[in-house]
Amino acid sequence: MPKGKTPSLIGSSLGRPRSAVAKRSSPCSRCHADIAMGENCYDIPQPQKKFASTRRFCLTCYRAVLEQTRHDLAEVEAL
Repeated sequence: MPKGKTPSLIGSSLGRPRSAVAKRSSPCSRCHADIAMGENCYDIPQPQKKFASTRRFCLTCYRAVLEQTRHDLAEVEAL
């Protein structure tokens, strides 16, 4: 179960997301569920961090990130 606020792609601290296939088992950055080897996932770069850090998201959490981004954009457009 994810905890905390859902991240948004609007923030200037995040880079452009990339679709990826997990080359080894790894946890989702948000819900900590296991992403199995060979499973589709999304990597979001963290340019402010050293050594090309990325946050890896499972498909469910990435959909939540996209929905939050849409919500944030709608708020900006309403201004």
